Amino acid sequence: MSNKIGIVTVLYNSESVLSEFFETLGKQTYKNFILYVVDNLSPDASLAISKSLAQKYQFETVIIENGANYGVAKGNNIGIKKALEDGCNLLLISNNDVALEDQAIEKLMTGMERNHADLAVPKIYFYKTKVLWAAGGGFIKKNGLTVHYGQDQEDKGQFNRDQKVDYAPTCFMLVKKEVFESVGFMDENYFVYYDDTDFVYRALNKNNKTLWYISDSVISHNESSSTGKMSDFSIRYLWRNLVYFALKNYNLLYAGYVLVYNFLYILIVLFFRYPVKQWKIALNAYKEGWLLYLNNKPVQ
Repeated sequence: MSNKIGIVTVLYNSESVLSEFFETLGKQTYKNFILYVVDNLSPDASLAISKSLAQKYQFETVIIENGANYGVAKGNNIGIKKALEDGCNLLLISNNDVALEDQAIEKLMTGMERNHADLAVPKIYFYKTKVLWAAGGGFIKKNGLTVHYGQDQEDKGQFNRDQKVDYAPTCFMLVKKEVFESVGFMDENYFVYYDDTDFVYRALNKNNKTLWYISDSVISHNESSSTGKMSDFSIRYLWRNLVYFALKNYNLLYAGYVLVYNFLYILIVLFFRYPVKQWKIALNAYKEGWLLYLNNKPVQ
């Protein structure tokens, strides 16, 4: 029997991207999947559009309506748990601001099996280009942040080889159900940003799971369609959650180094790059991150 995939996507201000997301799912060569649409009380027409599109396409769609904006982490958890209850043995965590090539899911699953991976990610382009957004990723030792391999490079075949990686964003990540059984779910303290970094870090570094980049599975990504690039919101949660992530996951010495390094970066470098308002938001977010760690029990 073929694998049953639960595709989980969280709605928030998604109305402009949903038609293409549903359309490219409908063209997939691999058909044994259920789409779980988790609406976080989106203020736009995302929910209504999703219901309409669910009637248009042949694949099964389950729509879950939340009574509040629970954030990406909790939204994903709600969808993942429902998919597991329904007997899905593979989970595909997906943004809805992505467009899939017709064999993207089939090739991603085949690549996962070929490399005996626990988690797998595709090659991701910037939307409507052949410029790479991510070909897997890793961690940068000097600052404790993450990097997308190949980002901003024109694809000339330099990443046309599967490889084991230490990090990748969960904007389109295939995960075996057993990973959730041993690692657990997304840490909802993050709300948004770093929840995926944290999940992948726990899976690979604390539970010995493997993550592979599958080069022939291809999608494109319309980045930051819901939160906005460099918005006040993005700056706050990125810097807040970096602090929380470092305190939670790194050893004491390295966490201290990472936090001092990045605080000085905000204090000095970003003073000249951010508007004053956003610079202050970043500084305050650092304090928020400490309080988040001290006042909440982190998901391990």
